[in-house]
Amino acid sequence: MTKPQLTASDQDHLRAMYLVGGGEQRVPMGLVAARVGHSAAAVTAAAKRLQAMGLVAYERYRGVRLTDAGLRIALEVVRHHRLLESYLVEFLGYKWSEVHEEADRLEHAISETLEQRIAARISNASIDPHGEPIPNEELVTAHVAAQPLTLFAPGASVVVRRVRPAEGAILTYLAEIGLVPGATVTVVDRLPFEGPLVVEVAGRRHHLGLLVSDSVFVSSPDGQAPQRAATKRATSRRS
Repeated sequence: MTKPQLTASDQDHLRAMYLVGGGEQRVPMGLVAARVGHSAAAVTAAAKRLQAMGLVAYERYRGVRLTDAGLRIALEVVRHHRLLESYLVEFLGYKWSEVHEEADRLEHAISETLEQRIAARISNASIDPHGEPIPNEELVTAHVAAQPLTLFAPGASVVVRRVRPAEGAILTYLAEIGLVPGATVTVVDRLPFEGPLVVEVAGRRHHLGLLVSDSVFVSSPDGQAPQRAATKRATSRRS
C-alpha cells in the first residue's frame, strides 16, 4: 500500500488530533483548531482531506477520530518532535522554553536514519525536556498518571511529572523556581475566590496563578495520582 503523500500541515493536524485525545475517541473540531491555531473552517477542510486518505474518521457535528493508520503517522510526528526537543536541549544548548517552535520546523524534515541516530545520541530517552513521553521506535508510548497541580488541596506533596509546553515566559518562570519534571512540590495554601496556589519548592514558597498551575502535571512519589481537592473546586472552573 502506497504511503499517503502528506504536507507538513497535514502532519500538524494529525498530531494535534492525537494530542487532544483523537487517538482514543472523537474530539470536537474546536479543540483541534485551538491546538493548531487555525480557524475551524480550515481544520474541517483538513479533516475531510485526511478522511479521503483513510487517516481520520470525520463526522459533521460529532468531530474527528484518528484511524489506526492516522494514529501511527501522528505518533511518528510526535516522536520526531520530542526527540528533537531532547537533542536541542541536551547537545545544542537550547533552553526548554525555546525548543518547541524549533522542533515544529524540523520534525517534518528528518529522515528515519536521522531519527534513529538522534535517539541513540540521547540514549533512547523515554521523556522529553518537558516530561512528555517519547513514543519508542515501535510507536508505543508509556503513560504516567498525572493531573494538573491546580486540582490538589493544601497538604498534598507531589512530584512534577510533566509540564505542558506553554508560552516561553511560563516555561522560563517554572525553570527559575525549580518547578520542573522530577521536582517535589508541596501545596501550602489555596487563596479564595479563584486565587493563586501557594506552593513550596526546594524550601521556597511561590504563588502560582491558575494559568501556571494548570500547566504543571503531578502525581504522588509512587506514581499514583494523589487525592484531589474538593470536587466543587474543580467543577467551578469548568462551568
